Amino acid sequence: MFLPNPAQPIRNKMKKEIEFPDCWEELTTSEWVYLLRLRHKLEERKGFTLMDVKREWCRFVLHGRGCRPKIKEDYYLLINKLATSLDWIWVESEDGKQVAIDFNSTQNLLPVFMDLRGPLSHGADLTFCEFRVAVSLMNEYNQTRKPEILQMLCGVLYRKPGATLNKKNFNGIYREEFNPARMGLYADRIRIMPEHIRWGVYAWFAYFCEYLLTGTFIIEGTEVCFAPIFARSGSDGGTSEQNLGLHAIGLSVAESGVFGNAEQTDRTLLLKIMLKLLNDHQRAQALQKRN
Repeated sequence: MFLPNPAQPIRNKMKKEIEFPDCWEELTTSEWVYLLRLRHKLEERKGFTLMDVKREWCRFVLHGRGCRPKIKEDYYLLINKLATSLDWIWVESEDGKQVAIDFNSTQNLLPVFMDLRGPLSHGADLTFCEFRVAVSLMNEYNQTRKPEILQMLCGVLYRKPGATLNKKNFNGIYREEFNPARMGLYADRIRIMPEHIRWGVYAWFAYFCEYLLTGTFIIEGTEVCFAPIFARSGSDGGTSEQNLGLHAIGLSVAESGVFGNAEQTDRTLLLKIMLKLLNDHQRAQALQKRN
């Protein structure tokens, strides 16, 4: 029997190559949503083990990617083998009593939900205002775990498509413009989003916030890291205690007039503002060295 390395293509009896994912970026939307569903099931159902979840998810992925082995015994062995290779998805406590999904990608695996659109991968279309509001909601949810706060966070991030999306005169705006005064409407639209998917939205945004502080972005072909901007002395680096001073940042950038007044700054893309802050930081560092 052929037991492949999970990172290698799988060949079934029909000689068809099947790529089994070994990182978050390789997941399809349906595979991500099913994983979230199984995570919720693991929390709610007694007697349902992590290995049950792993096997069921592997079966779903193989079936969805066209794996149809004729020998059932081989298929079950293959599923069991692949289920032992999912340490990149799940982390367990030392005593094995607690498990969690270790999501660590800025790629948005759920770009669309029903008639709502989420942020582009890597936060490419997040505006400064919606990011500031979303960070505030995320921090509040981390402290309270209130479902209505999570609902509001999802509503901020998942909005109706932009007016010109998929039209010849597309203006580059994928989602309707964010308006803080419409928070109630945004949250109301999320009522139809299942709880397990809401958690997935939270997981993506929480990791994006962490990555923004430490990771490397590729912007117009250039690698950029915003870590030097943030003074983080005394912080444990966790998202639950992030305090980016976003209001102060907004006021500072607005005062410079580079993007216009405060309202225009709020509508500016987050990454553009981050580039401005990084440029200011680098100039200040250069002046200090000269002195």
